[in-house]
Amino acid sequence: MTTYPEKKVFKPRPSNGWIWVGGLGLLLMAIGLNLLISSGLSGPFLLAILLTVPIGAMFLLLAFFFPAMRYEIEGNRITLRYGPLLRYTIDIDQIKSIRRRDIAIGLVSSFRFPGLALFSVPYPEVGSVKMCATAASTGILLIDTGSTKYGLTPLDEQGFVTEVQSRMRQ
Repeated sequence: MTTYPEKKVFKPRPSNGWIWVGGLGLLLMAIGLNLLISSGLSGPFLLAILLTVPIGAMFLLLAFFFPAMRYEIEGNRITLRYGPLLRYTIDIDQIKSIRRRDIAIGLVSSFRFPGLALFSVPYPEVGSVKMCATAASTGILLIDTGSTKYGLTPLDEQGFVTEVQSRMRQ
């Protein structure tokens, strides 16, 4: 039976990415609420109101949980967390490679902003990457399991990689 050290928690690199997301959320909420006040729930703007207010609220929620982003290593698993909204679990035994790289951004739409990339993001060079990172393309720590790629940006990158590698050897 393999015994692992206690759970290790790594914070992401600092970023102001939450400002973009929060600003967009406030803008959408302001547009939706302005339309609601000016036209009510009837008229030609009903669809715009029904789209902008909930989407704006979602963006504000994402900005709110930005400080809760973290990377946990416990036992033989890595968990990438973004508050209660996002959680990816990686089995350390399945990892084929870990490398730091800059990834070119494609034109396909996804959830990435300067300083924040979340969920599944398509990249022309590497394909789809499940992101939980404070950068969209620069200095991404890419974990490849063969079937899935994960992108993260730990503040103590060397400490994170060393911890993962020590658990890979066990």
